[in-house]
Amino acid sequence: MTTVEPTPAAPTAWLLPDDVGELTDGLTQRQSRLWQLTSPGELAAWALAEPEPAPLDQGPPAFEGDWREGLDGSQQAAWALAGWVTRMTVPEAAATAGRHWLLSRIDQGGGSLLRLTVGVLETFGVLEHGAEVWFRVLAAPLDSALDAGALDEEEWERRGVELLRDGTKTLAEGKYLLRCPDIRTAQWLLRQPPVMAGARMLNGWVAAGPFPFASRYRPETAARAWLAAETLLDAEPQAASPIGGRGFDRPYAGSALPVELPAQRLFDAAAYRAGVIEHDRLCRALVDHLAASGIRVGAGLAGVNVDLAWRDTGGRQFIAEVKSVVGGNKVEQLRLGLGQVLEYRYRLAARGLLVTPVLLVSGNEDLTWRDICAGSGVTLLSGDTKARWTVDLEGAAVN
Repeated sequence: MTTVEPTPAAPTAWLLPDDVGELTDGLTQRQSRLWQLTSPGELAAWALAEPEPAPLDQGPPAFEGDWREGLDGSQQAAWALAGWVTRMTVPEAAATAGRHWLLSRIDQGGGSLLRLTVGVLETFGVLEHGAEVWFRVLAAPLDSALDAGALDEEEWERRGVELLRDGTKTLAEGKYLLRCPDIRTAQWLLRQPPVMAGARMLNGWVAAGPFPFASRYRPETAARAWLAAETLLDAEPQAASPIGGRGFDRPYAGSALPVELPAQRLFDAAAYRAGVIEHDRLCRALVDHLAASGIRVGAGLAGVNVDLAWRDTGGRQFIAEVKSVVGGNKVEQLRLGLGQVLEYRYRLAARGLLVTPVLLVSGNEDLTWRDICAGSGVTLLSGDTKARWTVDLEGAAVN
């Protein structure tokens, strides 16, 4: 099996502060059933986040037995990479299998090809014998990184990576086609933040579009690759020790309001933008509040996409779900936020991580909600009562 190299320490100065907002605005214009599972802002924040191990949630069903059966070492590595790329670069990959993407095994004269199709675009391919890997990425993050000197072009050339302008007409935006001579090089390349951002942005964009190939979906193929990816995820330094000594997966770099949206909803861009800004304001307020006590706060934990996560001075692990309230949706946001943070606590407990859950909202006049949250072991913080935060967090119970 191919060994895993550590994530390159590529600088991130290439990422502009308004990139998440710009990507959100673009996705907001698209009407898609994908917004039943995520939101444009949440997808944009995920696409531009630091690469991290994909969640170890239940994947597509319909595969029984040992995924390695009948595969030699090179083939196993190819299947593992195909599953890893799917889980790392396709938004909400488990829930959208067969509806927004498919993985195909295609017999060719020189061997079999594993190919990922997202929406109407083929975005990744690897020959089973491992002699070639290719994938498409959106050009903007790479161009920005190259201009900022955040990518080492000489190292790419030394490793045999080809960076080619992609000529497919599926999207108006510029794309690159990246070719790697082997699986190990592809793994190294995909761990560079600008490359991962380009892959996620492209897959997110096309996943929100039409998907005409549902009849070609073979769940057993997707499930086999999904299981194979565990061999790479298990080898990830973060997966073996998911939270290290920090209490979070990655630094907080701006977030977005996660809202469940009905299919084909027409967006109020101004209201959505206000929600995104308020969500980020709340996150930064809590980050700054804890920083005053010397506590570092980040985002994500063990692959679970929590808004904020940290360890207090006593070593207790906290997670927080943040819900902005900018209109008449206070009760809906409280209900949604409580459900989300309880889900995250459960998923983390299943991975052996005991956490203290917190729900932070813009404001709350109904004091009954403090008791409702406390009854589930959740501490409720309100943006209009910051003076209480220290006391409330010190009194938070671990469940």
